[in-house]
Amino acid sequence: MRRIATCLRNERPEPDEGTVAVLVDEGPWGFVAVDGLPDLEAAPPYRREPLDDQGYPLLSDGASPCGFDDEVKEELARIQRRAREIGTGTGNGRKATGRRALTIYEVEVCAAMTVRRDAALRLRQVLADDINQYEAGMECVRAGLALDVMVPAIGGSARQTVSAATSAFESARHRFRLALVAVAMDNGISAARIGEGFGFSRQLASRYLKEAREQWPELVDRAAEMATVA
Repeated sequence: MRRIATCLRNERPEPDEGTVAVLVDEGPWGFVAVDGLPDLEAAPPYRREPLDDQGYPLLSDGASPCGFDDEVKEELARIQRRAREIGTGTGNGRKATGRRALTIYEVEVCAAMTVRRDAALRLRQVLADDINQYEAGMECVRAGLALDVMVPAIGGSARQTVSAATSAFESARHRFRLALVAVAMDNGISAARIGEGFGFSRQLASRYLKEAREQWPELVDRAAEMATVA
């Protein structure tokens, strides 16, 4: 799509005083409108997006993107300290008697966690590339080249790359949750407590239990077993 050169700036009639209505968008993507079209000559130069103290781009409202909240980070740090104490035998004044053997379900948790980490790293890189294209994309739009992005080599490839990386990460997350459910079942934790732990409904927890039994037929739902005995 080619933009035809015009001379709207020179041909438009001089307005009466007090009737000038120039549309100006004060955002970083703003433009001055001439007869309803962007006046690229009068537009201020595009401002590069600001960065936070860590060198990462800020949100469009000027705020820093948020990750896990402090409560989650503190709890994860507490669990890590406890794991280190157990590993070194310094917890509760007891000496280490050797590293315990992992169950097959705990081994799967480790494998799933590694796959999830790798998928997250790939997704992070894809999203970083996507973020880095923001300024170039804005310049293209301002120059009237928005449709140039809608070509298979760019729009199609970029969409498929982001979708594939997102799907791989979601699949890895599901595998990780399923492995944790198997560990919970092996330790006699009920579906209600599993749902509470993950923050989803008891019905969804029950579906995870069903899937875990299908993947590991030998897995015994100890919570249901104890309830039957009681």
